[in-house]
Amino acid sequence: MTEVGASMVRVLLAEDHTLVRDGLRLLLSVQPDMRLVAETDDGRAVMAMTRMHRPDVLLLDLGLPGMDGLEIMAELADMPTRPRVLVVTARLDAASARACLDLGADGYLPKSENSDALLAAIRVVARGETYVSPEIASLFEPATVATDPREPTSGLTAREREILALVGQGLSSKEIAHRLGISNLTVRKHRENLCRKLGARNAAELIARSIRFAG
Repeated sequence: MTEVGASMVRVLLAEDHTLVRDGLRLLLSVQPDMRLVAETDDGRAVMAMTRMHRPDVLLLDLGLPGMDGLEIMAELADMPTRPRVLVVTARLDAASARACLDLGADGYLPKSENSDALLAAIRVVARGETYVSPEIASLFEPATVATDPREPTSGLTAREREILALVGQGLSSKEIAHRLGISNLTVRKHRENLCRKLGARNAAELIARSIRFAG
């Protein structure tokens, strides 16, 4: 995947609703740090376009004709290098969100969000981080692992609470390590412990948990 810094974020758009696709095309066209490299309304074309254009970010609707978004996610998982995937969908059920995150989605955004949220999400996933909107975070129930049901974070240490709060702010492990003056390895270990204690199965679910608990 192309390194994202001063370079443009190359975007592939997979959306079958013409009005939505037209709006996203216009929105991306006026962003100085983004370029739409290809678009399609057919799920069967997504893999070929991904291989041809090598986008940094794939904006993926789940309800595509020909090949469902979840099927596309499964195929992308087998690629040696794949784009970052931001799912933009009207599906707001926990099962769909969890399935996408389990298949490696880097972000999950409802179509009801505004354009500022979409652009922020693209930039977050493009730089290698995970984006979960607060609306999606609310789908995940608090874990019941070794915690007081009235206070889901009661089983956490003070350091784990601190790191969980920073995760909820969208900081990467490297940024958290710099902020707290500890090593990346220590942060990763704390994140592993947080996932275990809070019942989060991946980075996106951990962010979802942190947003929910913060609220």
